[in-house]
Amino acid sequence: MKEYKYILLGALGFIGIITLWVLMFTTPFWWVWNCIISPKFELPILTFSEAFWIILITKWLFSISEIEKRTKNHLDKK
Repeated sequence: MKEYKYILLGALGFIGIITLWVLMFTTPFWWVWNCIISPKFELPILTFSEAFWIILITKWLFSISEIEKRTKNHLDKK
């Protein structure tokens, strides 16, 4: 019975950490977009989930490691 308790606590802890990570990285972008960018340029307001997926796709497409690899390869060719 105690093993199930620790498994449940571990799963809840993992879900809590993931939730905190999503909130910490999505909320600033969401607030800046909805409070500054959207009214200034008359763009649509984003929901929290739309902001999260935009950040996730942007991070996936333009990750720092890819930029570093391209820059290093470009500099090595010169």
